[in-house]
This record gives sequence, structure tokens and C-alpha cells, in this order.
Amino acid sequence: MIKSGLNITFRLLTWPIFLLGVVFLSGLLSEVSAQSYQEARNLALSGERVKARQMCKVLLAQEFDSDVALLLGRTYAWDGKYDSTRMVLNDVLARNAGNMEALDVYADIEYWSENYSKAIEYCDSALKKEPNNEDFLLKKSKILHSSEKYEEAVSTLETLIGINAANAEALKKLQEFRLDVMKNRVRLNYTVDHFDKSFNRDPWHVVALSYARQTKLGTVLARVNMAKRYGETGFQYEMDAYPKISENNYAYVNYGFSQSFVFPKNRIGAELYHSFPKAFEGSIGLRSLFFSSSDVTIYTASVGKYVGNYWLSLRSYVTPGSSGTSVSGQLQMRRYFSDPENYIGLRLGYGVSPDENQNVVGDNAITTRLDLKSQSVRLEFNHIIKHVWIFNPAVVWGKEDLPNGSRLSDYYSIDISITRLF
Repeated sequence: MIKSGLNITFRLLTWPIFLLGVVFLSGLLSEVSAQSYQEARNLALSGERVKARQMCKVLLAQEFDSDVALLLGRTYAWDGKYDSTRMVLNDVLARNAGNMEALDVYADIEYWSENYSKAIEYCDSALKKEPNNEDFLLKKSKILHSSEKYEEAVSTLETLIGINAANAEALKKLQEFRLDVMKNRVRLNYTVDHFDKSFNRDPWHVVALSYARQTKLGTVLARVNMAKRYGETGFQYEMDAYPKISENNYAYVNYGFSQSFVFPKNRIGAELYHSFPKAFEGSIGLRSLFFSSSDVTIYTASVGKYVGNYWLSLRSYVTPGSSGTSVSGQLQMRRYFSDPENYIGLRLGYGVSPDENQNVVGDNAITTRLDLKSQSVRLEFNHIIKHVWIFNPAVVWGKEDLPNGSRLSDYYSIDISITRLF
């Protein structure tokens, strides 16, 4: 009887210890598994994908873990082994048909395999579960664009921007994809500059008419400029091209010529743009202006970033010369709304920019102006109407040295442009 009581007491004491041991070992194994998964992930990201796969298989042999399985699938995908990736993903989806990461990986490998219709199916499956998922809407738009369904790609991006107008990549892609829907644009621009009486200068007028077309290689643009300055009227003829080099790189190339005093005889521009991670963009290039008795080469660089609904950009111009090096710059900010063509902008400038109409003056006038102190503020409004008309008015206020350097005097500019897309 006493022995039986001792056995009962022993069992009562050992069961809690046993249960604590099970919990402890379970936690220990879970911790080891988590550490092993992290180690496998680090190996995969560092390029040692074979070792990562071996570790994933060992972990999956112990117990199924969707995170481990998806990591295994991704390593196969990164090595182009899409059939092996599909086998892993099918297993994951058989256990959980709504696994968003599995659908994401599946959409990627079908996209990379150029099975666009299948890739869109997986995006749609994810969007049925989460209709406002921005990553899948963006991915779907890119796949639609690659399959040359341009109107659907634009519509998907417009839906995305309706959900989040601050999505920087969506704004950029919509501007790019829209060119494939409406490949042509005609733009008419008028600028008038009014100067303080101390300049002893009549108002300057510039009218520009341009036609641009989107091609498979990028955008090509032809432009005719007519200017009235110093009592003379002249014409300049220009060609611009924006060749696309790769997904994250494009270029700007420009050539212009004129036989009039009010423009440089020849003008050349070139610039390389690169998109960096985290919504940064940078560029480096030059502008060369050739006159009857001299020429000027201006080096330029810029850096820009999307921050929510805002685009911030800083550009510098450096002009070496016999009398020293002239430096000028611009700080620009845009606040976007429901469309990349709907924004207000503010630009602060110091020094003379060769990209502004009032500064592209013939003979040696611009070389003289490069040495003058100047500041300017530009406020603009850009709005698209019925998806085909773009209206862009702007006002500029600035101060500039008089030619004798005695003091800064004011000038005012009004700039209006209308663009038709078709």
C-alpha cells in the first residue's frame, strides 16, 4: 500500500518534469531550425546556393516549413532551374493555395520564362486574395507591358496609383508605358522674358514646336525654335533622342544648328542616366555650344530621388574657361498627385543654365553671361486633361548682374506649353 502510494507520488512529480522537458526540447529544436534557416538564407544571398539547398533539404526532411521550402525554390529559380522550382512551389501551394510568396515566385519564373499568360494568372490569383496589393499590381503591369498589352498595363498602373499616389516606381512606369499607348506627342511652347529698365533690353520671345515619337529604341524628337532677341528674329533646328540602353539605363543625345545670330551655330548635348535602388536616379553629361569665334563646353551632373509624392532633384553645371571655372546649379521639387502628368513644381536656380531658353543666345553673349551672378525661382503647374492634352504654365522671377557688374536687376518670364498625345 505504501509502495503504491509512492508510485503515484512519483508519477505526479515526474509528469510536470517530463512536460517541461518536451517544451524545452521543442523550443530548442525550433530555435536550432530558425538558426539553420537563417544560415541557409545567408548562404543563398552570398551566392553559395548549392550549400543553401543542401541545408534546406536537411531541414525539410525533419519537418515541412514553407519558409524553408520557398527559399529552396528561390535558389533553383536564381540558377534558372525553373522545373525544380515548380516542383517545390506545387508542394507549397498544395498545402496552402493562398501562399502569397509562392504565388510571387511562380509569377517571377513564368515571367522570366516568357510564359506571360501563366505569370498573369498567378498575379491574378494573388490579387483575388488581396486586391490592393501594390507589389502584385506593379508586377502584373510589367508582365502586361512585356507581352505588349500596353493599354492593360497602363490601366493596371492607374489602379495602383489610385490606391497609393506616392508609389514612386508606379509613377515612373506609368509615364514610360503611356508612351507605348500613345506613341506620338506634339508640343507648342511660348516663352516671354521681361527685363528691368536698367537692362535697356526689349522683351525676348521664344516659340518652340516639337514632335516626338516613341520607338522600340526609345523616344526621338524634332524641334523648331523661333526667337526674337536684340531686335532680330532667328530659327534653330534640333533633334533629341532618349535611347533606352537597359532596364535601369537610358541616354539623352541632342544636336541643334542655326544660321541666326540669336542662337549658337551648333549645339551638342549628351547625358547618361541610371536608376539606382531606393528610388534614386543619377546622371552625368555635357553640353557644347559652338559660336562664330569660340565655343563653350559645359559639364553637368544630377541626382534625384522620389520621396513619397515628391520628386527632389539637384543639378550642377561646371564650365571651365580661360578666366576661371563657372559653377551654377538648380534645386528642383515636384509634388505629384493622381498621375505622373499632374504635379506642381518649384525650381531654385543659381547661375546660368544652358538648358533654359533665355540663356541659349548666339555669338559670345552666353560666354559673357556665364560669368554673371544670377538667381531665379520658377513655379510651374502640369496637368493632363482627358488623357490626351497636357497643359503646363510656369512663371519665373530672377535677378541677374548687369553687364557692367554694377548691381543685380530683375527679370520676369512667363512660359506656357500645350501638348497633344495621340
